[in-house]
Amino acid sequence: MSEMTHEEALHLADALIGDALRETAARCGVLAQYVNDCEHKGSRTAAWSDALRELSALHGYRAALQRRRILIQEALECPVGESPGKVQLSAPPDRTGPRAQRQVQVQVHRRR
Repeated sequence: MSEMTHEEALHLADALIGDALRETAARCGVLAQYVNDCEHKGSRTAAWSDALRELSALHGYRAALQRRRILIQEALECPVGESPGKVQLSAPPDRTGPRAQRQVQVQVHRRR
């Protein structure tokens, strides 16, 4: 059995992260639909709360996967035989600018 090259390992890691991102997106979609259905029915149960917690955790996991994928893709773009230290790095993202915000509206139904 032959050893895997660095480039092959990076391609494999990229494919695995792609699979994990697709699975995470699918799970997020299911949870979001469940949460939405519960909110429309006014049914905020322990299961609803658990779904919200899991959805939040999955968003963090998804963000971490995306950061890893970017690093892997940058490593794949590095010319073979050239160390990353010799390659010009891209500027870090400007985090001082306006950030996109998402507004969530929650409706509370009073019981009579």
